Amino acid sequence: MYSRLSRPSLSRPANTLFRHNLTATLETAIRSSNAQHDPPYVLSRLDARMLEYSHGEIGWDVFTLEYKIDAPINTVIDSDCVVKYLKLFNHLWQLKRVETILTKAWMRLAGGRRSLLRVPGAYTMF
Repeated sequence: MYSRLSRPSLSRPANTLFRHNLTATLETAIRSSNAQHDPPYVLSRLDARMLEYSHGEIGWDVFTLEYKIDAPINTVIDSDCVVKYLKLFNHLWQLKRVETILTKAWMRLAGGRRSLLRVPGAYTMF
């Protein structure tokens, strides 16, 4: 459900982000993914949240998803399971951040190499 639309806002300082903007970005991401075909009762339980932040953190550090669970499923999925889910989500979210950074670096490297190849005599270095 990660969207290219969320990259600019998640790169901003955490103290400049607002929950309603993250919620709007989440809704846009849902509409642009296969999640749009999920039943409405599933999507209505999904919510964007901001963790507590400290100085210097950005949106990537404080964004999390919450899935609201009520009866009767809360008898099977208790609060300990929800905490484990949040920890797992945050770990996967950080991996997505690393992937984004590596992709961006790769694109810069590939673009720079193409530019360098256009310089006469530079191709002998590769």
